[in-house]
Amino acid sequence: MTDTAHQAPDEPSEAAPASTELDPIVAGIAQLAVQAILDRKGEDVAVLDVTGRTSICDALVLVTGSHARHVNALAEGVVKAWKASRDAPPIGVEGTESGRWVLIDLGDVIVHIFDGPMRGYYDLDGLWMDARSVGFDEIGVEAPEQDDGEWDDDDYGFEVE
Repeated sequence: MTDTAHQAPDEPSEAAPASTELDPIVAGIAQLAVQAILDRKGEDVAVLDVTGRTSICDALVLVTGSHARHVNALAEGVVKAWKASRDAPPIGVEGTESGRWVLIDLGDVIVHIFDGPMRGYYDLDGLWMDARSVGFDEIGVEAPEQDDGEWDDDDYGFEVE
């Protein structure tokens, strides 16, 4: 038998079940960011559904760049894609000076682009480990092929004879 005497009258007795899909607008923004990131060879891309867990945004995109120039190139790709689709700049972009951690505020989606050590240090993946991981298929992005570690003609950006 449960004790309801201490429960507030408007307080639900059980938490509402979490949605299993991103809002279509949020999914579209995440798709734009992830595609721009993949086009510039971003690594370890993760999309997390934080809907209802924070008032700041509904999704986080986390990605690792191999070095400062790569981090800034990834950020530049996201910003260019956003401007092309919205004809307006993102709400905010922070961190391009150091190139170690760039945050891009796209409203409902916040993109975090780290170099490897910074991603490990701040561990947003671990901080939001209870958030639902969003698959690329859910946002309409084709998952990148796994790199076999061997250099191919595609890795050079031109055909090698």
